[in-house]
Amino acid sequence: MPQRDHCRLAVSVVPQTGESAMSLMLRAFQANGVGYEEGMRWMGVDRRQALGDADVAAFAWALRSEVEDVRCRLIQLEWRGGGRWVHLAGQRLSRWVAPTSMLGKICPACLREDGFARIAWLTRAAPACAKHGYSMIQHCSACGKLISWARPAVRICRCGRYFKTADEGRPLEPELRVWLNWVTAVLQADADAARDGMGQLPPLLQDLTLDGAYRLIEAFGLLTAPGDSVRNVRHSSASLTEVGGVLVRGQRRLADLGRAETVAPQAFDFVHLPVLAEIADQPAAETDGQRAAWLLDIHRTARPSGVRRVGARPRRQMPLFV
Repeated sequence: MPQRDHCRLAVSVVPQTGESAMSLMLRAFQANGVGYEEGMRWMGVDRRQALGDADVAAFAWALRSEVEDVRCRLIQLEWRGGGRWVHLAGQRLSRWVAPTSMLGKICPACLREDGFARIAWLTRAAPACAKHGYSMIQHCSACGKLISWARPAVRICRCGRYFKTADEGRPLEPELRVWLNWVTAVLQADADAARDGMGQLPPLLQDLTLDGAYRLIEAFGLLTAPGDSVRNVRHSSASLTEVGGVLVRGQRRLADLGRAETVAPQAFDFVHLPVLAEIADQPAAETDGQRAAWLLDIHRTARPSGVRRVGARPRRQMPLFV
């Protein structure tokens, strides 16, 4: 196997705005007549393991790119977080929001038009394509197998067929379109677009990280009715249409909450409290934890348990922000 300092690809490709590093590698391999598996072996990278700094440096060298430019396009494990957290495009995300598996989802129409896969597609926060509707797919329509990065080219499945959209899609709900545009802006570090997008989201999402905003929407959107099970909805196998439905429901309920003094106790009947407690206990950033703890305090006040908590003090305090 050649040394990494001799693994520069003969033909380089130009990174596109918002393109993921794995998409860039696939395009570079194809331009050099190298398959994915062969290319990874040639570079000495094992994708069954979490990518480290040496792997990022190897990618950058091979692609003739800056290390930091490649790093921000990759999902990298945060070792100090016990394997729970990853970093992507400057964002700290839980592995629930940004899975580290070799599986993925795509918009065939985008691949056909632009020829590259986007960073946002690496996250659970983007279940649909704002441009083409519900055209994101997780399975190849030809062979029916889950889509993996280990494939001949960005647009071609392991079965050798081009990816095709399973259906014509349908118009996106306004809430989902706004959300998708905000997620894209955040992951592309477009501060102006991200600020404008956040202004169109519910006030309770203001100042949250991408991870905190997604999980807070989940907490408010998982239940279609009080007491429903979330086992199938909050599972990695949940359909992208279901995930989109959660995002729409969650945003609508958050928008209806209003100020703290106007929150009715019934508003929490549709909240999956375990997710809210999870954000309070294990936030991506302190602001996320404060927001979730504040909401939990409102719930406890509105629905007292009857158990007197002598000496109990809230772990976080959150001033009114709306």
